[in-house]
Amino acid sequence: MRTLRRPRRPRRPRRPRRPRRPRRPPVVPTAPDTDGAGARLKAGSYGVLGGFTTMVANAGGPVMSLYLLSAGFRKLGFLGTSAWFFLIVNVAKVPFSVGLGLIDGRSLLLDALLALFVVPGAFIGKACVDRINQKLFERLVIAATVLGGLQLLLR
Repeated sequence: MRTLRRPRRPRRPRRPRRPRRPRRPPVVPTAPDTDGAGARLKAGSYGVLGGFTTMVANAGGPVMSLYLLSAGFRKLGFLGTSAWFFLIVNVAKVPFSVGLGLIDGRSLLLDALLALFVVPGAFIGKACVDRINQKLFERLVIAATVLGGLQLLLR
C-alpha cells in the first residue's frame, strides 16, 4: 500500500548573516595614563588655577571640569576626583574663611539645614549617573561649565 506524503513547502531563502562586531575590552573608571613633563605641567596649571578660583570666587568647578574632561576621565573617575579635590580644598579653606568672618554661628545653622538635602541628592545623582552614557555626560558637563562661566562673568 502506498502512503500519502504531504507536499513539500518551498524553502525560504536564508538571510545573510551580519558580521560580528569585535568585542571591546571593559572600561575601567580610572584616570588615564598621564606621563611626561607636559602632562604634569598641564595638571599643575589646572590645579593651581582651580585652587585659586575656588578660594577667591568659590568658582573652581568650571576649571576642574575642563581639566578632568581634557584629561580623559570617565564618568565615575570624573565625579570621584572632583569630589575629593573639592573636599580637600574646602577643608583647607576653613581656617581662612573663619578668619575672614565668612563662617559664623548663623552660617553653620544654614549649613546644617541645607545638609538635609545632601543625602537625597546623592542618591538621585547616583541613580542618574548610572543611566547616562559617557558622551551625554561629557556634553552635560560642558554645557554646565559654559553656563556657570557665563553666570560668573555676567554677575
